[in-house]
Amino acid sequence: MIGVDEFASRNVLFQYDDPIGYIEKLFNKVLIKVQLIANGLNKQFLSSCLPPKGTEVDGVLAAIAYGSDQGHTPLLISNCFENKYRLDIWMRYDQTVPVTPSLLKTLLRHERDNLFCKLIPDMLHAKVIWWQGWGAYIGSANLTNRAWYSNIEAGVFLTDVEIQENGFEQQLEAFFTGLEGLDVAMPLSKKIIDEQVELAKLKAKHQAELDGKPRLIPEWQGISFKDDAKAVDKHKQRFSQEWHSTLTYIHGISEVIDDYRPNWVSEDIPPLWQVDQFLHAYYYNQVRQPDGTHPFDDFNKRNSTNPSAALKAQLVWWKNQKTPPSNEDFTFDESAPTIRHLMSKENISQLSVNDFSSVCSATHATRDHVIKIPTSTLGRADVTTLTREERIPLYAKLMFSLRNVRGQSIAELLEFVLYGGKPEAVWERIYMAGKLPEYKIPHYGINSIAEVAGWAMPEHTPPRNGRTNKALRALGYPVKVYI
Repeated sequence: MIGVDEFASRNVLFQYDDPIGYIEKLFNKVLIKVQLIANGLNKQFLSSCLPPKGTEVDGVLAAIAYGSDQGHTPLLISNCFENKYRLDIWMRYDQTVPVTPSLLKTLLRHERDNLFCKLIPDMLHAKVIWWQGWGAYIGSANLTNRAWYSNIEAGVFLTDVEIQENGFEQQLEAFFTGLEGLDVAMPLSKKIIDEQVELAKLKAKHQAELDGKPRLIPEWQGISFKDDAKAVDKHKQRFSQEWHSTLTYIHGISEVIDDYRPNWVSEDIPPLWQVDQFLHAYYYNQVRQPDGTHPFDDFNKRNSTNPSAALKAQLVWWKNQKTPPSNEDFTFDESAPTIRHLMSKENISQLSVNDFSSVCSATHATRDHVIKIPTSTLGRADVTTLTREERIPLYAKLMFSLRNVRGQSIAELLEFVLYGGKPEAVWERIYMAGKLPEYKIPHYGINSIAEVAGWAMPEHTPPRNGRTNKALRALGYPVKVYI
């Protein structure tokens, strides 16, 4: 870390020929390496942080105080629209018209495309964008073309891997959960836009009169400063509510899944495994589009009025599949039994690094994560690319070398999750292992933990990962994608 004395001794940054390069060096001497986004000063533009077309993102959360479209739809909005990402954005409201009415109209028009805007009066000044599953930007740039291209801005971009391994996921979650819980946050409406149009006219003519102009939303003095010692408990309570409500839907499907079992699925396959692979097949064959997008929120909008009918139609489709549409037979016959055997109560204490490599290879969430990890983190700084199958043994070796704050290895942590208490309380141990800093191990997230638990203990809990939640949401159920 850069100490105060060292920083103070170099406080005149612009005595250097390359001040931006010097700032980047400062960033790179802290615990993580980050990408400094300073537009033209270092040729790193905010637009380069956008997920490429076809990238699967769980959702986009943004808090950006000011915005203007300046005749062009901002890239953040167009990127979400084109890739069918759900966007929830919080912006500022006051009598100075911090967001141009034309941009507000664009946002309201795109509500039908799962782009939702709420306005926070007076006190919002943040500039944060979180592409869940891709990365996050935190900096000074507002939602304007100038801020994204020509202004001298300064911010950092963290990849999803950096977010996960440094515990920033919980901090981002807490930030956006806090915004979501603000009573003063108002959904964007035509009435508010009409008011802002009039204020914009007044601003152009009579700037001095604006402060005394009555407003639809009263002036807000900001969040009161208080030490909420129960913040963690509140987060755990929200997790519990989401977990158990989603389990209700999954168990409901498990009660009828045998009636829709395809001929190639053996009778002895646990019902919760069958539900997971039905959802897997539905997501990758019905929800995924030819252009590579996964518009699960569009499906949710169509199916939310009658999820039961949507479920029935897809169960009939599932039953009529003559062959596995997406290698579900391999999961039933190979992957899931492997995890169940290696993670059994009798075997988990003897788990070897090779065993854990087999577990990782059979876990969808882990396979998805390992491809994002830099090769240098996996001990192969000499190469820039590795296949997923080349990465998994290196990843397993890395995970076996890590310990959490409590000193637990990955094997000990998973043994605690599976067998460290009553089976009906496994959700609580999943939460602890995936969310609490003293339990969490870098590079092993809650989706991997919850999925492994379901393969290992199908009589007590289903496999759950991000894809499970997206498929349920596509069927019309009110499920959160990012748990």
